[in-house]
Amino acid sequence: MRRMFNIFDNNNRTDDFVTIQNAREDIIGELDAIIQYNNHLVQTNDQRAKQTILDIMREEKLHVGQLFGLLFSLDPESKEQFEKGLKEFEGLS
Repeated sequence: MRRMFNIFDNNNRTDDFVTIQNAREDIIGELDAIIQYNNHLVQTNDQRAKQTILDIMREEKLHVGQLFGLLFSLDPESKEQFEKGLKEFEGLS
């Protein structure tokens, strides 16, 4: 997983800032995993493999939702901007 910052450069901070940044990095990791699993899904014809990969990919999507819930609870502005973005998107439809 790529690191946007090094928590050790912050004197081992354990405040909300670090938790928020970690949640964002974890979201990136989960999205990367979804992309990887989706690529694997389309690269196989084996039905057992497809079902296994699909199940795992769905679990990763659940994790994204959980992490966004954490992020939004710690950073209400992120939630507000996210919701504004959804409304703008829905206005395009």
